[in-house]
Amino acid sequence: MFKKFGIALAALLIGGMVFAQESADLKASAASAGSVDATWAWNGRPKGCKIGEDMNVFAKAFEIPSGTGSVKGAKFEMIKGEAKFKTEDGITAIYHNNGSSARIENIEKKRKAEYAITIDDAATIEFGVTGNGGREPSRCVVVKQGDTQLLAIDNLDQDDPIKTITLKNAPAGTYRILVQGSRIVTIKAKN
Repeated sequence: MFKKFGIALAALLIGGMVFAQESADLKASAASAGSVDATWAWNGRPKGCKIGEDMNVFAKAFEIPSGTGSVKGAKFEMIKGEAKFKTEDGITAIYHNNGSSARIENIEKKRKAEYAITIDDAATIEFGVTGNGGREPSRCVVVKQGDTQLLAIDNLDQDDPIKTITLKNAPAGTYRILVQGSRIVTIKAKN
């Protein structure tokens, strides 16, 4: 009996490292309320952004302008990968192609792009994402701190409403966003 329980527990723990999780609370407290208040949302390609309206591959990190939002106490960067700004169905987003072999569990190797958001103080971070085509496991977004997976969502569909995945009370620091077959519509960080 204990052997079966141990095997089931191990399977649950191992599986827990790669399953979809749309919300997590890291329980950090902000040193100063209002020190982080940033929104990235776009009504078209933001002026001066290196990401254009044609798919391009980027090998060096650069900051992405907020577009219609304001930024205080945070920054959002493209680290590397392939992306473009695209407006469809009235939504402007950073668009990523799909590779059908990608999944949450192998996105580190199969991702189309990697981003980072850095917050100067503890804050809640919300990621508004959607698919770029029909629902399938390869249309996914994963948020990590270092190599630790904090959030993950897959089976995104462009016809579904925008999904919000939330990292509550995240401590100051940098969080990686790995994407595949999806669109980043908004990012908000606030304390």
